[in-house]
Amino acid sequence: MADPIKTISMGTKLPRRRGSVEYCLGAEADHEAVYQTLLHVFQGPDRESFLGALSDPVYRPDQRLLAKVDGRVVSHLHLTERTIRLGSTTIPINGVMWVGTLPEFRGLGFAQNLMRLASARARERGVPLQVLTTGMPEFYRNLGWGVCGRATFAKTMSRNLPQFVDGVIEVKSGVWHVRPWRQVELNDLMTLYQGQFQNTTGTVIRDEEYWRWMIGRRYAHVIWVACLGEQVHGYAFIKDHRVLELAYNPAHPQAMLALLGRVRAEALERAYPEVIVSGPPNHPAIERASTAPGRLIDQDEYDNTVSMYHITDLGKFLTCIMPELSRRAHESGAPLPVELGITQDDARYLIHVDRRTARVEPDKLSRRHLTLSAATLVRLLMGHVSVDEAAEEPGFTASTSTALDAARVLFSPAPIWRSPLDSATA
Repeated sequence: MADPIKTISMGTKLPRRRGSVEYCLGAEADHEAVYQTLLHVFQGPDRESFLGALSDPVYRPDQRLLAKVDGRVVSHLHLTERTIRLGSTTIPINGVMWVGTLPEFRGLGFAQNLMRLASARARERGVPLQVLTTGMPEFYRNLGWGVCGRATFAKTMSRNLPQFVDGVIEVKSGVWHVRPWRQVELNDLMTLYQGQFQNTTGTVIRDEEYWRWMIGRRYAHVIWVACLGEQVHGYAFIKDHRVLELAYNPAHPQAMLALLGRVRAEALERAYPEVIVSGPPNHPAIERASTAPGRLIDQDEYDNTVSMYHITDLGKFLTCIMPELSRRAHESGAPLPVELGITQDDARYLIHVDRRTARVEPDKLSRRHLTLSAATLVRLLMGHVSVDEAAEEPGFTASTSTALDAARVLFSPAPIWRSPLDSATA
């Protein structure tokens, strides 16, 4: 199948004084030019961060989409490749980052064209979902993106966290203590992360290579581990007065208390009056910090940045999540089969779940079907909104009341969260 970048017309002309525009894939030879463009667009990243992105285990130069005028890089987009969780299933995604155009070339549609090409490229490569973090949601909403997910954190006074000297807790089975992690404990961190976030939609699947690369980026200034004896039962990534990520073995809740106690001691020693704990809204550390007393905050309320998702291939996306939809249908106790048609623009798909099989069929509808906009569809399928909330959004129609009932069985709201460690690496 032809590459969507190479099949677009190269005859598009800008005003003569700016020459012609070429949309192309990045190459290794473009790295320095891209870096200089990013410096002019964002006043960053610093060179260490830029080079760190190049060492991403799955990075390739052709993950960058460029617009060039007379050979000069004037607009840029970088795609990362990740896999995230949605309930009991996983979905391959593109993270979209560093979307920008030089000031003197803005308003000519370069960034919008790169976004459209990025969606086409994702479809070509079988990637049904894209995600980004932005302070300009309207720009992306017009391209079919929906605000989706909650970058939540709890803010509390440092002195309100559990008071344990250096995180030391004495119990019958021994003494809990907190110390910096050791490289040989990477498998412990991986196991704790999996156990803590395996049911959290939006969290990134991390293999060992990704873990080592992520830690090597040094977004955290220290990684604490909570140990009973020498056994690691919890960890926390800390940057200044912020807990970027915390995971612990639920069979040992003292591990969380010990970590928060160490965070308290460090914050007070460094004269940080407040501590911020990042996590999904249902994380026990968030609940503890937000009632310490404290408060739960959405990132968009804090600095106007939001997470947005975009479905590039509806059929592929539905196929990926069919095991989860089947599980929901069977566990709901609803009469089987459950059938529901989905219409979005020119795409039509039929979801069918019976006692033995679950499938999605293209170009089919049933008497029970929904019609949605692209933005509303991704918010509903990801679980950001309930069916009743989606029904209030523009462009939503249901053929019958039983279509709404079937949708309530298949699509249930759930917290969507990406760790700051993963958001920073898209």
